[in-house]
Amino acid sequence: MILKGRRAGVDQTAQSWLTATELAGDTVAAARLSRAIDPARYGFAKRAPLDLALYTGEAAAVIIELLEAGQVPTPDAVNAAVTTLPGNRVCAVRDEERVEIKQFEALIRTDVDSLGEAMSSSISLQWANYGVGPTWQEAWQSDPVVDWWILALGEVPEYRLARKPTFTILDRAGWITSNRTPRSLCTGRRFYNRFHGDHVSPASAATVGHLVARYIGIYRRLHGDQSPSWEQIAASTADRKGIPLFFSAADGRAQQRWLITQGWIRIQDDQLRRGERAKAETNRRTALRKASASLQAA
Repeated sequence: MILKGRRAGVDQTAQSWLTATELAGDTVAAARLSRAIDPARYGFAKRAPLDLALYTGEAAAVIIELLEAGQVPTPDAVNAAVTTLPGNRVCAVRDEERVEIKQFEALIRTDVDSLGEAMSSSISLQWANYGVGPTWQEAWQSDPVVDWWILALGEVPEYRLARKPTFTILDRAGWITSNRTPRSLCTGRRFYNRFHGDHVSPASAATVGHLVARYIGIYRRLHGDQSPSWEQIAASTADRKGIPLFFSAADGRAQQRWLITQGWIRIQDDQLRRGERAKAETNRRTALRKASASLQAA
């Protein structure tokens, strides 16, 4: 992990204070303590600085405990831990972590497309080179993602704290997707749409997946269980406004992976077939129509 303290320089007060503790010589702990002592220097101008002179005895021990737990000992975190029973100090740490996670979420949302492009490009390269996707942690540690965090935050946050907001927001934005299969992480629809602008439908991945699977199902019923090609799918599918789902057959074929990953389609005997998610969605919509018809009849 890259700490902002390492790049901006360690505060001499922090280094001196740690010299008399079991964390003497620990550059990571010194960087975290530096961020608490002079937060403005490290890009956290809204945080109150930690005055070490006010913390002795048990309070000093709390600072050490927070540093050993991988936390920045802000005044709020230290004070909350000091006034809490020893067995419950972890609650103060968790509160601090929740605040950090909220900050990460806000930061990601303000520039989701640039982070999405960085991560999806790295994932695409992994698939091209190895034929499998990266693990979440490998994608997190890729150079484009590390560079994004350093530019946006000044450091790479802890993976355990920023993992969920990062991958959840990027998935919902359509940049990435995955399922429970190991190394299934792949590029999402947004990764491909960026090349074609308003020439392709802006519909959500779920809408596109349903429409593609529906077309495959209808085509197979009308053509003796023969599946359509991507040329036929690209030429024939569009959203409600008549905007094509795909720019070309090549574009559709390139997006096949995320459609399979999300369960909208599958490959069987070298033919495109509806996936389990598509079948479940069809059953759900059928049930809703029947329920609506029953209510109208009543």
